[in-house]
Amino acid sequence: MASIALFAQLCPLWASGGKDQERVFVIHAPIRNLDDYRKLAAQAVRLKPFGRVELNVSTLADKGFYDVPEGRNFWHEYASCNPTVYKFFPDRKIAPYIPEAFVRRNRELILAKAEILREFGLGAAFWSYEPNHLPEAFFEAYPHMRGARVDHPRRGNTPAFAPCISVQETQEMYVNMIAELLEKVPELHTFFFKTNDAGSGICWSDWQYTGPNGPTHCRGLSMGERVATLMNTFMAGADKAGRDISIYLTGSMFSDEEGADIRAHLPRNCYFQSYGSDEVEAITSSVSSYYPIRGMVLPLDLLRSVSSLDRDAPGTVFISFRSSYDRAFERLEASERFIDLLVDHLGRSPLEDEQEVREALKSICVDWAGEESARQLFAAFIQLDEANKYRVAAMPGSSGIYWGVSVRHINRPLVIAPDRLSPLEEAYFLPYVFNPSEQEARMDYTDIHGMHREIPPGAARNYVSRLNRVISLLEGIGDEAPEKAYLADLAMALKIHSSLFRSIGNFAEAQAIRDRNADKLSVAPHRPSKLPTWEGDPELQAFVTVMRDELDNTQELIDLLEAGGMKFIAHAEDPEHEDTFLLGPDLVDQLRMKRKIMLAHWTDIEGYMTSPFK
Repeated sequence: MASIALFAQLCPLWASGGKDQERVFVIHAPIRNLDDYRKLAAQAVRLKPFGRVELNVSTLADKGFYDVPEGRNFWHEYASCNPTVYKFFPDRKIAPYIPEAFVRRNRELILAKAEILREFGLGAAFWSYEPNHLPEAFFEAYPHMRGARVDHPRRGNTPAFAPCISVQETQEMYVNMIAELLEKVPELHTFFFKTNDAGSGICWSDWQYTGPNGPTHCRGLSMGERVATLMNTFMAGADKAGRDISIYLTGSMFSDEEGADIRAHLPRNCYFQSYGSDEVEAITSSVSSYYPIRGMVLPLDLLRSVSSLDRDAPGTVFISFRSSYDRAFERLEASERFIDLLVDHLGRSPLEDEQEVREALKSICVDWAGEESARQLFAAFIQLDEANKYRVAAMPGSSGIYWGVSVRHINRPLVIAPDRLSPLEEAYFLPYVFNPSEQEARMDYTDIHGMHREIPPGAARNYVSRLNRVISLLEGIGDEAPEKAYLADLAMALKIHSSLFRSIGNFAEAQAIRDRNADKLSVAPHRPSKLPTWEGDPELQAFVTVMRDELDNTQELIDLLEAGGMKFIAHAEDPEHEDTFLLGPDLVDQLRMKRKIMLAHWTDIEGYMTSPFK
């Protein structure tokens, strides 16, 4: 690759934005370990010739366990790791209601990160959810500050409320908190936040999960006025600290009418990424879309993202190495490779169309696989792209994080009658299945966050088959390939992803069979029939076939993880941190338990459906 200095010479408009304004790169990875954060900072320095570079500093030092009430309140798990200003620098009104040690550790971490950024000459950014819900005890003390109910009625059992931003005291709190944040972290230039999701929300928004709601006194305000008030409050905090910041509302949920109104009311230096903003671009690594899989750098996706950047316009580029809900970040080996590719292609002429993107991909394939295997690697990346398009079209909404992890398809036993499992057999998985109802969590394999979902018959098998063809191509690349080790890692990561979707498909098919035979399964176990039948109940045969495939799939996944695959799957470092969105450190043992339980209940189905008699 060319030197950084050469890239700066090749691309002066990129560095200046073409209008004597600086391009800004904001890198987001929820890293708690300072050694890892330092490594990411060292990687990020390579982007400095192309603009100002900032790293997010707002990751919590630990999960907010205090924030999740007892009683299957899984909605609160969305927010338990999410940052908000008061978890670092709480106003005096809020401070008594947040654990002091929790705040202290968060503050220590953010200040240590700021020190690292100073060493590397990098700026800081702060990612947040605002206005964030507050403990009920706070609103008991300050009832007039209670704003919208922001939780989801199908995803928890305890309501949660955010403060109303139209109340003067709420504005004063935010001014104080933002001012203290900027005084303590003067390197901070970018404040980007999300609302109406995962713990936050604005009064009377169309997208509130319980429906538009809030106090009567602010009902007449438009959404544009509300968001402008919130942004101006942030700006007032910056003014109090004597700092200039840019504010970005990102990835939030509003109706089209609300979005247009927000855009019409944006204050100075404020941007709305969700509404086709020309000033904001976003590039993401695969850890978000492939979660819980980490470590995959897919150059075709990156090339398309780079080609879409408007290099003649100033603006901000958000680069995300983050999984949803801050449960994991991209492997550092992958983020380094990602930044290598990004730097390389920022220093070249823009890619004008898909044909030029594919030509650039061919060049990468030569670098990674050598001349002899470049065509095979190119075919693998193209086929993987086609497989992803197929998945989106054939299985919309299916994902590793919601299906595979949060309802535990990956490690729960697939059986015909889940209610026949003992409490001991359920203990390792059922507490983590995302569902406010324990019985629904137990009995409905495809209740995905409050909605009964289906996958078309054969769709998951088709997707897995496509993935396996890609894996075969990757594994067939010769040992002389310059990046053979990485390509072997990519193949293993894809095998784990393939296994996960094989499980998702099996559980979807199993639940469809259970739904079709609900009447048979609603009675006590019995011998269905003594009449001789060659095939037995065809639904029994269909279910046993699915069950056997899942048994085999589980053993194959065990083999992968024991062969080094655990480094490619996001998981907790200790049992305490396993939760609905994060797998446990003892995943392999749990998979063995899954197989053991399935085999122990293998013949349960014969108590509901007629078996063959030959």
